[in-house]
Amino acid sequence: MVEEPNFEYEYELAYQKSFAARLSFKIMTIAAMVFLVAVLLFFHFTEDSMSLPMTHEIVKYGTMVFFVGLALLFVFCTIAIYRIVKPLKQFAESAVNIAKGDLDTPLPEIHSQDELLQLRNSFEYMQKSLKQHIEDLKTTTASKERLQSELVIAHDIQMGMIPTIFPERDDLDLFASMTPAKEVGGDLYDFIVEGDELFFIIGDVAGKGVPASLYMAVTRTLFRNLAGNYQSAANIMREMNHAIASTNESFIFVTAFIGVLDLKTHHLAYCNAAHNAPAVLTAHGDCHLLEVDTNLPIGIQDGYNYEDQQVPFPENTSLLLYTDGLTEAMYMADDGSRKMFGENRILHDLEKNKTASAIEVVDYLKQHVTVFADGTEQGDDLTLMFLRHGTSQKHASHAPRRIIMKNEMSEVGRMRGFFFSVCREHGIDEDTAKSLNLAAEEWVANVINYAYPKGTRGHVELTAEFSDSTLTLVVKDHGIPFDPTTYEAVNVEAALDDRPIGGLGIHLVKTIMDTMAYQRTPNGYNVLTLTKKIK
Repeated sequence: MVEEPNFEYEYELAYQKSFAARLSFKIMTIAAMVFLVAVLLFFHFTEDSMSLPMTHEIVKYGTMVFFVGLALLFVFCTIAIYRIVKPLKQFAESAVNIAKGDLDTPLPEIHSQDELLQLRNSFEYMQKSLKQHIEDLKTTTASKERLQSELVIAHDIQMGMIPTIFPERDDLDLFASMTPAKEVGGDLYDFIVEGDELFFIIGDVAGKGVPASLYMAVTRTLFRNLAGNYQSAANIMREMNHAIASTNESFIFVTAFIGVLDLKTHHLAYCNAAHNAPAVLTAHGDCHLLEVDTNLPIGIQDGYNYEDQQVPFPENTSLLLYTDGLTEAMYMADDGSRKMFGENRILHDLEKNKTASAIEVVDYLKQHVTVFADGTEQGDDLTLMFLRHGTSQKHASHAPRRIIMKNEMSEVGRMRGFFFSVCREHGIDEDTAKSLNLAAEEWVANVINYAYPKGTRGHVELTAEFSDSTLTLVVKDHGIPFDPTTYEAVNVEAALDDRPIGGLGIHLVKTIMDTMAYQRTPNGYNVLTLTKKIK
């Protein structure tokens, strides 16, 4: 600990030791002496009757004494100023060296008991304080780095606990994803296939960070141990609740949804513990929230009686399970207003992706959340699980693929990767794929640059569908209305000076693609449809 010097001394003692005070005293002394000599000379020459020559002598000697005194005063002041400035220059050099990081730079020696000594003590105190601060900062940084390293390890361990290999069955398409808001989180999902029965769970531990992650691990372990022994979702929930509530001194609770899907009888039994209601997508494309009993979360009351709920689950019916990191995903506008993702967007996205595979549905929702949040930091984990039963073919070759992009040019690179993956999936040769990608990039870039007013947040959605040897691209945005089909054709053979500005991009897209159609929807969307017959 650096001891702070005591700058509080009594005023009288300070004035006596003050260099400025001593300087003022000496100047006043010399001035008084000069005045005294002048007075003595005056009285010396006025003892006799004063004559004119004597008056001149008085003036002469008085003037001489005055200038001699003034010269002495100048010399004394020069020496005094030099004594002050010299250590100040050294202090300035020391300050520069300290600013460069040399905290051991020497300070000038001050032998007087005045402000200069006080300034030196202040500099010395600053050097010692900076050294101590740097040492404390090194210690704190090292501690934070160790903690960060441990959190990274904990993250890897936690992510290694959740399953990433999904069932390979013709009657089941299943995919799940967990994205912690911090290094570790409290969300969980798991599943076990026992014969023709699928046991699955999604949950959310109250709180965040390390404590929540520990309870997440306990909850998942309990589910895995109980799922094989208890065939009822309610029984599994009751046993998990007993194990957690009986030793829950921290009063941490878990919301959870447990389901048991019989893939042979097409029957779903489930039990809910204060979790978000899953979304159901029927074989006919209708989408709604599953009716669930609220019940208490796990860990609140030991002995709470959870009951099963049951519904038929016909072939090609889908179920989306999620945590509140999806519904409560936040967007904060510049004016401070907030919007949440909400359930309506979930249902709308499911209806749009009713023929997509499980992995595509999960990926689409994660993209939509990212675009919706537009950089707003999210405070909750995001976990998604999508399953479809009775799908003999997990991903039909004609199923559309979608990507959502923010109206930023950096998104074009991400779109490029998406587009080439679509082309590879449908066996489109590389040269054709490059040409088609050029057309898609040109129009998407045009939308990003011009559809939205400068500084306005927006998005672009690209859908790619391949059917009957025809690739269909649909670009959708909510920007200002613009119909490229009405744009005049560009005469590429005309001289540059004779061509109107703009239109070359539209000409390029029309040249590459076979057809171009535009629609302005009643709800304010621009929809451009491009098709190309693949030979």
